[in-house]
Amino acid sequence: MEDLSILFGRPQGGPDADDRFELEALAAEELGIESFAIPLDFVVDGDADRALRRLPRADGRTWLYRGWMLNEEEYTGLYEAMGERGEELVVDPESFAEATYAPNYIPLLGTRTAPARWTEGESIREAWEVAQELGPPPWIVKDHVKSAKEAWHRACFVPEGADFEDFATICEKLVELRGDRFERGFVVKKYLELATLQGWTPEQRRVTDEHRLVFWNGDLVAHAPYYDVDTELEAPAQFGDIGRILSSPFFTADVARLACGGYTVLEINDGGCSTWPEQMDPRDMYRAMLRRGSSPGLKTDH
Repeated sequence: MEDLSILFGRPQGGPDADDRFELEALAAEELGIESFAIPLDFVVDGDADRALRRLPRADGRTWLYRGWMLNEEEYTGLYEAMGERGEELVVDPESFAEATYAPNYIPLLGTRTAPARWTEGESIREAWEVAQELGPPPWIVKDHVKSAKEAWHRACFVPEGADFEDFATICEKLVELRGDRFERGFVVKKYLELATLQGWTPEQRRVTDEHRLVFWNGDLVAHAPYYDVDTELEAPAQFGDIGRILSSPFFTADVARLACGGYTVLEINDGGCSTWPEQMDPRDMYRAMLRRGSSPGLKTDH
């Protein structure tokens, strides 16, 4: 990966324990991949040029962004600022948006994911009305990018038998918890019963059999259990075509085993903004990416 550098982005003074980027930076150093860090505060404030002043002199590099979650406008600002330096990010803004916003990638996945409906804007009444097309609850509710599953019963899961008032309470809590990072509108998905494992998540739910898959230039290059539990992903090759469904050269897919058998895709995320599970060694992932080439040349038609 000689022609690729890693651009770590995190808020100034952000807690180290939350993102494991220090471990990832050490892995890059071990593999001879140069990496630099920038303060995301300036990017979020619309001054990406200022954030990039800390980088070494431009030298035609291609950068792989690895950092905290950005929205489309923030990422576009970072991409354009990098372009003004005569350098580029691996993932262009269109590919970033495709892998970040659920209304963009859900239609591409078809039956691989749960049926869903969505709105533009924060109208809870409209979200309730479009959700009726899914049949009665249980449902999952999130914004276009992220759920509040840390508050599973208060701001994410709509139980069987819920009426509009119940639904509105959950949606209002979701908007409150997401705050100024609430993205664009509501996404309501049909709840699918997932296979469970031993143990409990921090939000007091049974640990489900979920796995995070990493795709690079169309290939599945790494995967690991989402939770730090002892479980194996059955037949990883069955997910290989997901890498060709999306045009992004670097994204992740979260899949889960269904209680009734088989797997479903829970969500897609931009690779740069995804965290790696505890059991995913970044050295192994970067080695796999290196073997497949660092050039972001793969762009497939849908």
